Amino acid sequence: MRKDALVYLLFVGLAALVWWGRAMSSEREVEIKLPVAYAHVPAQVVFNTPLPTHLTVVLRDNGRLLRQVQHTKPTITISLAEKLNLSNGTLLLSTDVLRQKIQDYLPGSTTIQQVRPEEITTTYYVEATKTVPVKLCATWTLEQQYQLALPPIVEPAKVNIYGTQEAIDQIDSVCTDIVALEKIHDTVKRQLSLQLPVGIRTQANTITVSWIAEAFTEKSFLIPIEVNNLPEGEVMHLFPQNTTVIARVGISHFQDITEEDFRAVCEYPQSTQTILPIKIICNNPYITQTRSSIREVEYVIEKKQ
Repeated sequence: MRKDALVYLLFVGLAALVWWGRAMSSEREVEIKLPVAYAHVPAQVVFNTPLPTHLTVVLRDNGRLLRQVQHTKPTITISLAEKLNLSNGTLLLSTDVLRQKIQDYLPGSTTIQQVRPEEITTTYYVEATKTVPVKLCATWTLEQQYQLALPPIVEPAKVNIYGTQEAIDQIDSVCTDIVALEKIHDTVKRQLSLQLPVGIRTQANTITVSWIAEAFTEKSFLIPIEVNNLPEGEVMHLFPQNTTVIARVGISHFQDITEEDFRAVCEYPQSTQTILPIKIICNNPYITQTRSSIREVEYVIEKKQ
């Protein structure tokens, strides 16, 4: 009986294979739901009713090819570049257009028996648009002996907003959500949402903000003190003639700092003042802070003979 059962199961399996092969090679019909996407839609266009995200199609072909379509479910992409104008109007995708777009994604032998919906139609309007900067609303603290290598990086720094002309005329910038960071000592990235007024929208609902922190050190240079606006025919003797400038710089740019990056300057006196304040001028973007060993100098003015 065991042997008879095995023989029976073997023949049942063979019969199932024969049936499957015939089913896959014979023509049949199947209903498939295919996703649809719309390309080249201007950002300022708003549809009054949402466009369908799927098309239900009834296809006829041999079973093997239909099964392949069922497995892949290709996304039907429809370009609206020539269907939309930058003014209010109506969008119409006829049955012929939909069938042709679907057929482009099917095997050549597959025929379309039915498409639902048979056509796509809706009205749309065009909003006003404006490009505005993104304003970061954040506070942060740094770990000891750390500094920001650069100001916080906001990407994108500007966004396009859409709405009525009256509404967008009142907006000069868009703020992010408020965030607070503490003791930054490395690169930190955050995805922040934008705070949009009611009736205003944007394609970039979130932006990325990066804080790049690095350890810093100090580097000092002996810099001669210069005098600005010295009249011709005069010599000005300063006491002292040099100052030590201490610069704070990130470790990664320590070797990029030289004494040529600094000037110590005081202005020619316009009154009878006896001391002059010193101003440190720095033209290196990697230097985040400077200080001078002396803040002011005494002087003697000598007339040339």
